Amino acid sequence: MPRSLSPSSFRLSLLALCGAVAAGASTQIQAQIPGGLTSALPDVASTGAGNAAGVLSYCMKQKLVDSVEGNSVYGLLAKKPEVAEQSDAFKTGSTGTLLSSGSAPFSLDKAPKSVRKTVCNMVLKQSRSFI
Repeated sequence: MPRSLSPSSFRLSLLALCGAVAAGASTQIQAQIPGGLTSALPDVASTGAGNAAGVLSYCMKQKLVDSVEGNSVYGLLAKKPEVAEQSDAFKTGSTGTLLSSGSAPFSLDKAPKSVRKTVCNMVLKQSRSFI
C-alpha cells in the first residue's frame, strides 16, 4: 500500500526523480521514490521512432532540450524511412503527446516544467537509439 507524502517530501522526491532520470539512473528510481511516483512517468522505451521524433520536435520548440544536440538527433532521425512527418504518430508527438505501448498517452503540456524537461531528455536519449 503506498504511503502518503507530505508536500515537502513530495517535492524532494520529485527532485530526486528528475535528477535520477536525467542522470540515466532509472533502475534506481523505484527504490528511491516512495509511493510509486514513477508510475506517473511514461515508458519512453516503448515509444516508436515516429512519435519520438514528433515529441523531440515539440521539446525543441519549447526549449526543453539542448538545441544543438536536439537538432542533430532530430535531423538524423527524420531521415529514417520509418519516420514520416505526415504520420499520425509524428503529428501526435509534435503536440507534446507521448505514445507508449501498454499505457495511456502522456501529455507534456499538462506536466510541470521540470517533468517536461526530464521526459524530453529521456526522449532525446531514446531517439539516439533509433539512429
